[in-house]
Amino acid sequence: MSVNGEIWAIRGSLESEGEPNARRTTVEYDQTFLRDLVSMKDEVGVVSLYTTADPTEEASARPAWGIRLRNELSAIREQVASWPDRDRRTAVLSRLEELEPDIRDLVDAAESGIGRALFAAVSDGELRKISLQVPIQDCAVLESTAYVRPLVTAMATSAPAGLVLVSRDGVRLIDYRYGAAEDVARIAFDLDTEDWRQMRGPGPGGTTQTDSTQVDRYQRRIDDHLRRFMIGAAPKVGRRVAALSWTDVLLIGDPALTEILAGAMHPTQVVQVDAIVDTLSAVEAAKHVAAELSAARERRDAALVARVQDAALSGGKGVLGLNQTLALLNEGRVDHLLLDENGRWTGARGADGFLYDDQTPQSMVVEQEPDLGERMIEAALDNGARLTILGTEAARPLAAHKGVAALLRW
Repeated sequence: MSVNGEIWAIRGSLESEGEPNARRTTVEYDQTFLRDLVSMKDEVGVVSLYTTADPTEEASARPAWGIRLRNELSAIREQVASWPDRDRRTAVLSRLEELEPDIRDLVDAAESGIGRALFAAVSDGELRKISLQVPIQDCAVLESTAYVRPLVTAMATSAPAGLVLVSRDGVRLIDYRYGAAEDVARIAFDLDTEDWRQMRGPGPGGTTQTDSTQVDRYQRRIDDHLRRFMIGAAPKVGRRVAALSWTDVLLIGDPALTEILAGAMHPTQVVQVDAIVDTLSAVEAAKHVAAELSAARERRDAALVARVQDAALSGGKGVLGLNQTLALLNEGRVDHLLLDENGRWTGARGADGFLYDDQTPQSMVVEQEPDLGERMIEAALDNGARLTILGTEAARPLAAHKGVAALLRW
């Protein structure tokens, strides 16, 4: 599956609450998408190109990101030119020449997307392009498989999140993923008060109600309806959370209202944010709560690390450390792999395809793996395991374990 290229990963149409004709499609970069991408293999080679466009350089004829990518490509050409296999050398260099129009598009300031990637197989001409609205590590790699670690890392820092804007006008839902924010639904609070009896005249016991008291009673009645509206909206919001695979949900607005909605959405884990952003565009609202969302993601990942530690130390379904995780990954027992985004690992691959750390016995015939992190990611995806790339703070407790851990299937 590819985005902005030949193959698309489309989630399907969604209708907005109260807007039956409003439809949208959402590009879904999920585990299935990544598994499909790592299945792109070519023994002659797969060219993987990544670049990050800087919006401040759009007016430049030769933006810096284009120069960096060209330098990376020059290094690949020099490497290939030294190969003794003439046929393979010619095939790769010819393929790079064929890709020139696509490479120009990749670095074109007029093209959409901040983080951009291109994957091209040498032998069969397969080509895939991807763009995100978040930065991606610049690099050019030629391997037998698509190189996905920069993409996986970028996705981890911008995973699908839901921004639920709560106000006295109703509930507004924004889908925020991979740097792009888009309105997906509105649930309006429409209260017909036309038939409400005006509260005037003597009150109970013959006393005379003041105008302010009448207004207070009228307002309390509206507040009661608003409370019931929020409770009724909770299941609809919950369905969107599930349908859009939001890993984080922020309820944003007056705490008196977000508290009601949060309580009715149990057991969905949400974060309440005291901010009034319902009049802002989707993009501006996302910028306004960027710090709160980042903190929520850090807490989520930290909780996952703590869960793995507890499981490992209690003899449960958890494991800590590179060597131990590799052994269980080779056996297909890893259900959820955790890797430090800053981790760099080297190791080896045996004739059986298994991965090993640097302590491989000398008697074993292996092929050196200078980028063991990429191989672990591929193995996890091939085995259908989930994958989490941890930020610096969340990964700190794993420093003594080389930044590697996993939850197990059994």
